[in-house]
Amino acid sequence: MIHFASKKSFNRTAVVLSLWLCSATVSLSALPIRPAVAQRNTATVAPPADTQYVTVDKGHLSLDGKRVRYWGAIGGFPGGTAADNEAVVRRLKAMGFNMVRYWQSPTQDYTKGDNSEADRADHFLWCLQQNGMKAWGAGINGGQVLPVDADIVKDPATATAWKEAVGEKGMPIRDNIARIWDARIESVGIRHMKEVGSHVNLYTGHRWADDPVFAVWELSNEEWWFGKMARGEWQNLPPFFRNRLIERWNTWLVSRYGTDAKVAAAWNGLLPGESLKQGTIIFAPMGEPTRSDAALNDANPLARQAIQGLSQKYTRDDFARARGEDVVAFLLEIWVAHKKREAAAVKALGKSTRLSPLVWDTGIGYEIQSQYLHQQADAVAHDTYVTGFHHDPTHKRYPWFSGLEEQPRLCWDKPWVEQNRVEGKPYFVYETQIEQPAKYRAEYPMRIAALGAIQDWDIVCWHYFGSVPDSTKPKPYEKTMDYTSAGGHPQGYHYQFDEVQMAAMRTAAAVFTQGFLKPAPTPTTFVFGRKSLMDPASMNYGKSYGELGAQFMPTTYRYGMRLRIDPLREDDEVIGPTYKSRVYEPSPIMPTEEIAYDWHKGNLRFDAPGVAMFTGFFAQIGSPQIHFSKTGVTLKDVEVKNPPQTPYPVTTDEKYIEFGLASLDGKPLQETRHAILSLVSTSFNSGFQLDLKKLTQEFGWFLNTGATISTGTTPVLVSRVGATLAAPALAGMRYRLLDWSMAPIGTGTIPPSGQLRISSEEPVFLVELQR
Repeated sequence: MIHFASKKSFNRTAVVLSLWLCSATVSLSALPIRPAVAQRNTATVAPPADTQYVTVDKGHLSLDGKRVRYWGAIGGFPGGTAADNEAVVRRLKAMGFNMVRYWQSPTQDYTKGDNSEADRADHFLWCLQQNGMKAWGAGINGGQVLPVDADIVKDPATATAWKEAVGEKGMPIRDNIARIWDARIESVGIRHMKEVGSHVNLYTGHRWADDPVFAVWELSNEEWWFGKMARGEWQNLPPFFRNRLIERWNTWLVSRYGTDAKVAAAWNGLLPGESLKQGTIIFAPMGEPTRSDAALNDANPLARQAIQGLSQKYTRDDFARARGEDVVAFLLEIWVAHKKREAAAVKALGKSTRLSPLVWDTGIGYEIQSQYLHQQADAVAHDTYVTGFHHDPTHKRYPWFSGLEEQPRLCWDKPWVEQNRVEGKPYFVYETQIEQPAKYRAEYPMRIAALGAIQDWDIVCWHYFGSVPDSTKPKPYEKTMDYTSAGGHPQGYHYQFDEVQMAAMRTAAAVFTQGFLKPAPTPTTFVFGRKSLMDPASMNYGKSYGELGAQFMPTTYRYGMRLRIDPLREDDEVIGPTYKSRVYEPSPIMPTEEIAYDWHKGNLRFDAPGVAMFTGFFAQIGSPQIHFSKTGVTLKDVEVKNPPQTPYPVTTDEKYIEFGLASLDGKPLQETRHAILSLVSTSFNSGFQLDLKKLTQEFGWFLNTGATISTGTTPVLVSRVGATLAAPALAGMRYRLLDWSMAPIGTGTIPPSGQLRISSEEPVFLVELQR
């Protein structure tokens, strides 16, 4: 994903320059000059006890001896002022978030309250702390490598060539594929991580590396290094970095085989001119055709001579499988070794970085080598995004589409979050969202919460809240919803102005963070051995896992699933029952008695002691009411009122809704003293208009140039839901009807009958219930 949070940092250091005048006759040029020295802020608070840090216990997150789950926001944090920080954190907490995945990484000092970027970044963390929320440190792998950094590794023989390769302006460290094998870039990156970890937050009093406000750390975001290498992106690097890689490859082969005869026997021969002794083995094959001129060390005169007899390009078909396996094995070995060195350096920085989980990268969900890397870390982190439109005019919901009217999935084609749960390690969804515009988006938070329960996840982070609003504005969230229309900017992932989805997210947050739904009791385990991990075909995206990969999604939603990569075994194994996609799958699909996907009728239900939830097409259930047996809750008299001029109204034969009633104090609804209720349908910007003749491409709005005539403006047209809630156990509870600004627009007490009528005439965002 592209992230829009500001990651710039501006150094603000106090510089002291002193001159010592030894005598009036000393020349000015002889005066000793003290180098500029930054006056570093120092920690004012000792790190707290270990119990105050989020740790991993029995494969899940734990705080003070209790399991914790986090529902996180990602956004353009911090705000422009301290007041903006305080206001947005209050808003986030009210919306059910208890974590922020945080992109800031200040290394500079500041004066408390000076409103510099570092000041605001640290103040934002203090606001999280004051509200009982946590941060995920996502930005520590930034920085720039410059020619002056050549001396960070004492290797004079390569210093000049390295400086030329880096260039006068330097190179970014983040997403630099050469840093995995270049010791200098790696060292500069680790130095930057140490600088971030040593930064002192003047508000919390802690060094970042010691601060318990951080629950998670990450080494990199979406580095996806293996796929980039397998696509041959290394061929476009400056020659110095290419040559060092190929030199490393030849050295690795010498260690593995020792002689030309042995490597030739393993590979069924070598190319003309290839020799271990001479270091002329080209770095091939890859997932894409490999240029012979880029795949050998052109600093080696013997290699330059050897290339004269070679083809211009080579594909996997030109080589034996064993050679491709060695390329995969080499890449994995240097990648994992690099991550281990980085992880060791970060773990040593402080108490938080040592005790709290560290992820080594985020994504890519359907690549076995990436999953193998995740498996080495403290936790596994993957993401997924979906859209809600359909390009085929014969589809019954055209131009929209609901994921509830097909067998469940949270992806386009290949699963990214369904299958990657590793037994004994926490699982994080580091980003997710449904892209706007999407008529049936209110279902998405429940779909996430359902899979999160089935697979027993630990964190879900939502991308993207957007920029922090001006807190001086009276109603900063009553703005036009962000839509994606054309171009590469995924504006439609922004949710801060989306009343409908935020209401559904609020109740889903309560369900997820309190663990109200049981996980699948006996998940099926898929074990993949060395042959699958080293398979050269897996260099191309979508080719990992072979035929078994098609069983991941249906098996996960029916039985739950665990994934293990074991290179010490040769073959694959499946332990437990499976389903093949679209073969004898039931409806409803029920991984537990508390979750039911009725994809024939287009709905998803939760029925558990702490929650009663329904999302989907109420008109299709075949009954005027829904009863939830675990809570005694009944929902009836459902209606949807569309405002005038809404571009895509909810029809009477749809009655598409999201209803959620969840306890907020961890108790069953029969006993709760505090609960939250959402009841929403859909909304569109005023004047939103499509040209359906140009809506022809699946997958993304950005592919449909010209399909959006207008993204619309305010006011947002909300289709309101009216319904009667009958819940005898809630009798006597006080309720507040809250609007989108969280202002009360109605209050009362639920009568002895336990019935509460919510009107479609009122702008109800949420209903809060207390006893």
